[in-house]
Amino acid sequence: MARIETALVSVADRKGLVEFTQRLKKIGISILATSGTADFLLKSGVSAVDVAEITGKSGYLGGLVKTLHPAVHAGILADRENPAHMKELQEAGWRKIDMVIVNFYPVMKSQEDLSFIDIGGPAMARAAAKNFKSCIPVSHPDWYEEVARRLEKDGDVGYEMRWQLARETLELTANYDSQIVSATHTITEFTPNLLISMKKACDLKYGENPHQQAAFYSRDGGLGIAVLKGDLSYNNILDVDCCLGQLSEFEQPAAVVVKHVSPCGVAQAASPDQALEAAYACDPLSAFGGVIGVNFKFDEICAKFLSKKFVECIVAPDYEEAALLLLKKKKRTRILTYRDSCSEPRLMRSAVGGLLVQGIDDSLTSGDLDFVCGEKPSQRILDDLVFAWKVAKFVKSNAIVFASGMRTLGIGGGQPSRVDATKIAIRKASEAGHDLRGSVMASDGFFPFPDCIELAHQAGACAVIQPGGSIRDSEVVEAARSLGISMAFTHMRHFRH
Repeated sequence: MARIETALVSVADRKGLVEFTQRLKKIGISILATSGTADFLLKSGVSAVDVAEITGKSGYLGGLVKTLHPAVHAGILADRENPAHMKELQEAGWRKIDMVIVNFYPVMKSQEDLSFIDIGGPAMARAAAKNFKSCIPVSHPDWYEEVARRLEKDGDVGYEMRWQLARETLELTANYDSQIVSATHTITEFTPNLLISMKKACDLKYGENPHQQAAFYSRDGGLGIAVLKGDLSYNNILDVDCCLGQLSEFEQPAAVVVKHVSPCGVAQAASPDQALEAAYACDPLSAFGGVIGVNFKFDEICAKFLSKKFVECIVAPDYEEAALLLLKKKKRTRILTYRDSCSEPRLMRSAVGGLLVQGIDDSLTSGDLDFVCGEKPSQRILDDLVFAWKVAKFVKSNAIVFASGMRTLGIGGGQPSRVDATKIAIRKASEAGHDLRGSVMASDGFFPFPDCIELAHQAGACAVIQPGGSIRDSEVVEAARSLGISMAFTHMRHFRH
């Protein structure tokens, strides 16, 4: 590979640039730069030639066009091993450009104004990536140290690194284009072409099982949660996501225990410790080794409650120092914090070689309920119905939830049969010592037959909330009426597959 003599620099992010270009200068590489970058380098003590000296003009269209010029792109794209290319470059009086150091203007949300789009930077980056054998593309400050070190040692970075830089540069330009497209659309639009820009936040030890590799990606390259203790697994992240989704439904102190991506206990209470204890008490057997999420500052009382219980993860917006000291003694428990804005406005999952994309599942209030039989119940029962409905939307279908006093008493989910889910919920409540008399029952989907209503009545439930929509709604409603059960239709289902 030919000697590296000239580097072209045009950056929006100037982090580490002065030190990098100083090292390039020391090994004899001259610096070309666009006017803003050149001024910055000169003021920082690094001599740089303004790119206008090779284009013959400081810019066109009021500075809109600076590097989109044959002198620049011929210098980048000329194949050093092609004599015709080099002859043409020489005859035109243009210099070869051996390295392109660029990064791009930040993408901003567009209000039908695309003036922020960087044209010259991505064009130069792509050109350098295309001709990586002759021109080294350096499109991120994180690469400066390794590039400088290799150049100082060997005078080149080597073929393998050139190829790696080219690949990653093309990933960055693709990512930049994706961000621009996203900025011009509302995020819930279902556009003809879906472009998703994600950065790797971290590698994971393994996926759902030890033989599966895994990593976590996000829009900003962050987790959306902070790990105060322990390492997260693939399954931990899924369970934490379920916790955060469930907690987003509540404004008062609330706690949720999740096991295998489904709640096994949820409660809302006047105080944090009451919420946590009630959620755990719903199904203590399933709570063993579960993930616990709360929407309040985790205090010492809560930490003492969990001190002798095996918990896989705890996620809270914040912790009292005394609580952290206690929790950090739990060797196998991961401790996390979360921010309010870590939810996605669209839900995506892979299937049959593609992506399924949908909007979020909306909630409802007691004012949205359509009571189809029985008298409108008391405010306590109304609150319990809405509470149970909010829980049902996070339980795997078919989902049945019994609740009373703003806490779950029995949960059955993930069953092909709604009757089986009802039986499981009732059995779970009984095993935990919960009395279902006066409770409410929520179902994420309609009842095709009256059998679940009859089971609920036998268990002691006084009210049921369900979507409605079965061809046998009249039979189901009549069964509830004859059994003295109030029934509310939501006209909205909450399947969770």
